[in-house]
Amino acid sequence: MQAYRLVRRPAEAAPARHDDPRQREVVAHTQGPLLVLGGPGTGKTDTLVEAVAARVDEGVDPERILVLTFSRRQATALRHRIEARIAGGGRRVVHEPLVRTFPGYAFGLLRRSAAERGEPSPRLLTGPEQDLIIRELLDMVDGVTGPDPERPDPADEADPVGWPEELRPALRTRAFAGQLRDLLQRATERGIGPVELARLGERLGRADWPAAARFLREYVAVLALRDVSNRGSVAYDPAELVRAATGLLADDPELCDAERHRLAYVYVDELADTDPAQVDLLATVAGGGRPLIAFADPDSSTYAFRGADPAVVGAFTHRFRTASGAPARTVLLDTSYRAGAGLLAATGRLARRLRGPGTHRRLASRPDAEPGSVEVRVFRSATSEAAYLAHALRSAHLLDGVPWSRMAVLVRSTARQLPAVQRALHTAGVPTVVHAEDLPLHQQPAVAPLLLLLRCALEPARLDEEAAVALLHSPLGGADPLAERRLRQGLRTLALATGDRRPSGDLLVEALHDPAVLAGIDRRWAEPAQAVAGLLGTAREAAETPGATAETVLWAVWRASGLAERWAAASRGGPAPG
Repeated sequence: MQAYRLVRRPAEAAPARHDDPRQREVVAHTQGPLLVLGGPGTGKTDTLVEAVAARVDEGVDPERILVLTFSRRQATALRHRIEARIAGGGRRVVHEPLVRTFPGYAFGLLRRSAAERGEPSPRLLTGPEQDLIIRELLDMVDGVTGPDPERPDPADEADPVGWPEELRPALRTRAFAGQLRDLLQRATERGIGPVELARLGERLGRADWPAAARFLREYVAVLALRDVSNRGSVAYDPAELVRAATGLLADDPELCDAERHRLAYVYVDELADTDPAQVDLLATVAGGGRPLIAFADPDSSTYAFRGADPAVVGAFTHRFRTASGAPARTVLLDTSYRAGAGLLAATGRLARRLRGPGTHRRLASRPDAEPGSVEVRVFRSATSEAAYLAHALRSAHLLDGVPWSRMAVLVRSTARQLPAVQRALHTAGVPTVVHAEDLPLHQQPAVAPLLLLLRCALEPARLDEEAAVALLHSPLGGADPLAERRLRQGLRTLALATGDRRPSGDLLVEALHDPAVLAGIDRRWAEPAQAVAGLLGTAREAAETPGATAETVLWAVWRASGLAERWAAASRGGPAPG
């Protein structure tokens, strides 16, 4: 059984927030630390923007105002809002506020310090690079199918790490490497080194953690060797980046004092999405009673899988004290500018079941807000759920006049639920946009079809009906639901004429394997399948070339697809080449 909740609210809920006394109190705050709590729609980010604009109006150099947030996309959007607000106030500003993610700010510190010392600029170690190093180290383990009875010591030259026997069959899998990387990053974010990680494992009865601690030593040694081979350019993974910046400031008091003097105000958006390493960096540059204003909703922490710890919200007032040593003040925003009384009553009933303090959950709506409504539907399958969702969105758009841009679909898992929901919406003619930053590289819309086509070309058994439909509807095929239906009908008609009663899905797969069968179908409906079949052939031919690599095969498919020219023409607003 799967449930889907559809929440409706008025299309326009533009609040007049200048009369909110608590927001005005936050905007006017200029001394010491302050924690601002508020539930969804209470105007936390708007208040942050107003506060930054107020400091600029008071004559503070925007480059002395640091705004920290949790993602690159959020940082870009927040920077644009702040710039628009300052420009809207009629003030001409040459410098821009420093709106950064925590890793971005940390990287800037490390790069500036390296430049001042005349050293090579550091670089960011990407996720694929980390995975490659980890998998290379794991591949060095011999005898993964079982121990050698002649070697009583498990930590011998065949397995210097000494992985537990039950884990050895998984050592060379991609999933194990990914989970190991997550463990190493979470340990780094919390300042846990190999010795402490091993002790924690022994105390908790986790035999894999002492092994991971020994692996961490090897991993660090390999990174050090790579840094030497790169002529001293140090590579950091995102977790190490923040810790390294904090360590740099702790080891260089003059640099730390200069940085603290440079920053007149520090604002933090979405404090609940920070991890312990980021909070330590924040304490280093903005502790000691300096002006620090942090905004948080303890219930909206969504990055726990990346190490975020919402417990920092409850500890903030004691971790960040005033210059006199008193705990930081807290301001509660308790007016919702997005939801009416009906929605707040429904969400309030759910909120009462959540753990932790609930003061920030007691929200009041604007007196003139429409109450709104909540509908709950229970479905027997994911297919019926997606179909209902598509119907509900189309009805809201066509009957109620709600713009597509005012709709959002939330799923619990992008890997498990997103493809089915996207197909249902596409079939129903509902346009969709998925933020690329929310997806791993191999799932991004521009990349996934190329990788799927490559898999199907090199492993023909992977080309089933689902893969065929995905390729046809991708930019590689360019088919719409009507073209797919007409193509299926044409293939079925040709097959029945020869006594072939196979389902249209099988005929679709066969047509991509052997495009000759498409000759008897109207060219308009056959073109997407011919394009995909041609690209499958291109991939196979490129893969058979001596010395071929994944890069050369993908490049051949990319060039043959013509996507570069079409997308370039679309970005210029001109007609796409045929």
